[in-house]
Amino acid sequence: MRHAENKLEPATRLLDLRFTYIPAAATDIAATWRRFGFDPCVNKQRRELLRNSITGPATALIAS
Repeated sequence: MRHAENKLEPATRLLDLRFTYIPAAATDIAATWRRFGFDPCVNKQRRELLRNSITGPATALIAS
């Protein structure tokens, strides 16, 4: 986890003139996920691997 902390930029303070408020309704959630490396195809592959490695009622807990 230490490596991830090093890559983060310092937080912008609310009173900083460079801070720009963006309402939640104006954000693009898909773009945010992509910016942090989420790929739905890779996630689907991970779910399939997990589903194949687990047997029994626990497989119902894995979203499809």
